[in-house]
Amino acid sequence: MRSISAALGCLFFLNSVVSLQAQEKPKEVAPQETIQFEQDKAQAHMRELEQRMFRLAELIREAQPEDAARLKLGVERARDTLIADRMSQTSQLLSSLKLEQAASGQKEIIAELEELKRLLLSTDIDLQLKLEQLKKLKEARAKIEALVRKEKVQLNDTKAASDANRKDDFVALKESEERNKRLGEDLEQMLRQFGGAAASATGAVNGAVKNIGNAASKLGESNGGEANKEQQEAIDKLSKADANLAELQSGLEKELEAFVRQRVMETLAQMIVEQHQVRQTTEKLAPRVAEGRKETVVAVKRLSEAEEKIVQLGEEALGLCELVEFSMAFPPALRSVIDQMELVAAELSSGRANDSVIGREKQIEDDLQELLNALKQASRPSGASSGGQCSSCDGNLNKLLAEVKMLKWMEISLNKETRKVEAEFVGKPMQDPDLASRLKTLVEQQQKIQSITQRLHDSTCQDCLGK
Repeated sequence: MRSISAALGCLFFLNSVVSLQAQEKPKEVAPQETIQFEQDKAQAHMRELEQRMFRLAELIREAQPEDAARLKLGVERARDTLIADRMSQTSQLLSSLKLEQAASGQKEIIAELEELKRLLLSTDIDLQLKLEQLKKLKEARAKIEALVRKEKVQLNDTKAASDANRKDDFVALKESEERNKRLGEDLEQMLRQFGGAAASATGAVNGAVKNIGNAASKLGESNGGEANKEQQEAIDKLSKADANLAELQSGLEKELEAFVRQRVMETLAQMIVEQHQVRQTTEKLAPRVAEGRKETVVAVKRLSEAEEKIVQLGEEALGLCELVEFSMAFPPALRSVIDQMELVAAELSSGRANDSVIGREKQIEDDLQELLNALKQASRPSGASSGGQCSSCDGNLNKLLAEVKMLKWMEISLNKETRKVEAEFVGKPMQDPDLASRLKTLVEQQQKIQSITQRLHDSTCQDCLGK
């Protein structure tokens, strides 16, 4: 772990530098050139860190394979999230005195550095590698879907040009086809990293690339009919590749589901503890804030940082769930709680610590506990002897009940918010802009609940629905 410690030392330094910059306020005695210099220095350190992690991974690959895998994954994460490039963009914002945008960018960079630190400190590298593989599988499928769309456009445009005998159109169509070929070649290269598991998909994409190249040649000859045949074959092969990757994705999601759900449950438990601490502190500070004590207001503002850390934990849990897709209702349910946390963070940052803020903090604790209870329900055994397995589809009834429980919670929360809006805007006309905005949010949330309920219904067998 010595190599990991060295990398972490650089990372801790980077985080502290960017954090210090994010805290800077525009002062007459601190010109933007000084802050920009520090930002540029942080970017240089980030580039150096990426290179060091890569070299270390190569050096210790045989002696310390687990640490090497962790370092390599860290390099990939840093490059995928473009941390160094975003530091450069932030530097440009600082040079043009766009301090608010720069501060926002620095905040995002700090979050990425924290995520990179967690990755390097992870004790379960196998889980992290599989999560990364799942992420890349989804990215590959998205690229296939995009290429299929482009090729279908080519197919239709080629047919239209042929039918209308528009020979001039074939020049532009050939250029578009050649661009599609390059996209296909990049996609094929991407799939090769999955090895034998995606051999069938890689082969199908390779065949599709050849068909697209042939189509480009036929378009160069103004032979739309033959080009159409090649384009259709390419689409069919790309669809076959996507079906193969979908199987891989489904298998990996099933393999990861229990581990990720447990990780999310642990994160929720941590969030509840930390939210409770924030609320207790807010309650202690509230009386002195009401008295107008400046030092207490400053303490409340600092408390917003603790709330923002809870938000980051929530985003981490949300990201895991969305990646593995073990629940339909949990992501939007948690998102609505995170939205409430962000409101609390904003209130605390403004120095407010009143009954309204405390009430919202308490509601967040209760909401997080409801979501945790629902996930515990979904984690119960699904065996027939325990009554958790459907005799018709072998589905997990406990997971279904957990989904329904979260949907019920979402509807109750929406009802509470609706009543709150009704009380706040009693007697106000519908044209009131604030009322219109709040109503729009309520309508969108109701539509979201309805959509999830329909999806859950459609994916559930009749016997499960009759339980």
